[in-house]
Amino acid sequence: MNDKTSTAPRTAKTYDELRALAKRAERGDKKVLPALRELFKDPALVDFLGGDLAKQAQVALILKFSGRNLAFREALPRKLDALRKELSGTNPTPLERLLIERVISCWLHLHQLEINYAHCEDVTFEMGTYYERCITSAQKSYLAAIKSLALIRKLAIQVNIAKKQVNMAATCVAAEE
Repeated sequence: MNDKTSTAPRTAKTYDELRALAKRAERGDKKVLPALRELFKDPALVDFLGGDLAKQAQVALILKFSGRNLAFREALPRKLDALRKELSGTNPTPLERLLIERVISCWLHLHQLEINYAHCEDVTFEMGTYYERCITSAQKSYLAAIKSLALIRKLAIQVNIAKKQVNMAATCVAAEE
């Protein structure tokens, strides 16, 4: 089959081509699968086209949280990026990156619940109790994510120290001989 009669799209090269390809895939057009599979060799495009579920959840919360407030909608992703950068440090491991995303998502969810609760007027006892349970649960998830990140970092430091001790001990034995 020559290029003119082929039904499989060529690999997208521009943002507009990529979006068009993604739209066709969203509608269930199976003819785009060969091109998508080629594009998915690039991990950044996997994330861009929906593979980063943590980012999708964060965006959904931001859209829900901000409503029509465009300033808020623009500020929140930048705040999340600043938190991500601050928590990541210089060279986070893949596991640290996953846990950082969990911390950020939990942070966003917790604060969304707190603000929603604060904006409620004439809250019934049942609704107040419901919000308190939700906030408590979100707080526990947030603290568990922070604890997991701290634990992974502590273990990584211990492993690095142990490796250096082994290396230093081997050097001392070699020097004595």
